[in-house]
Amino acid sequence: MIALILLFFSQLAGSQTLVREPVEEVVAVVDRTPLLRSDIDLAELVVLIDRPVGTTEADYRSALLEARIQLEVQFRDLEATGVLYRLELDVAGVRRSVLSAAGDIDSRWEELAAAGLGDADIDELALRVCASNAYAEQRLRPRISVTLQEIETAYRNLAVELESQGEIAPPLTSVQDQLHQLIAERKLNDEIERWVVRALEEREVTRFVR
Repeated sequence: MIALILLFFSQLAGSQTLVREPVEEVVAVVDRTPLLRSDIDLAELVVLIDRPVGTTEADYRSALLEARIQLEVQFRDLEATGVLYRLELDVAGVRRSVLSAAGDIDSRWEELAAAGLGDADIDELALRVCASNAYAEQRLRPRISVTLQEIETAYRNLAVELESQGEIAPPLTSVQDQLHQLIAERKLNDEIERWVVRALEEREVTRFVR
């Protein structure tokens, strides 16, 4: 009887094939949220950040990782503070923009699937991009003011630069709006940078690759 039982279990074990599901590589963790290699693949596919001419693939992937970490940190900060739920979000519009950056997305679904990506991953990325942009526009930009003195200083600097190139600066009135916009955008970028620095200080970020 014992021999028959042993024979039964040996046959059962032999008839079962151990299937190992591939485990995707975790490249970083923001607090308790893992970022996977496929997240970086998607960031590259939709051109989350521009790739400067001459940049190696390794350097570009490293820059994408840092950009994706920053985006996750921003999103988690908005979520933790509750600001996320008070923003006006057009996730569908951002999703369309994200997909358009990827080019002919229909022809790349196989590439997405091979990287373990799908609609849900695109939606998650679009939500994060949308929330980050919405906070910058709805909360940070209203804080920005540009004075006439700042515009005049920028104009003088422009005039000096043009004169060094043998050109004459146009009248201030003809470039005042452009200078105002440039100064405002620079101040907005400074506000975003301060936000990111603060958010990074309050989040735990672990990188497993560079």
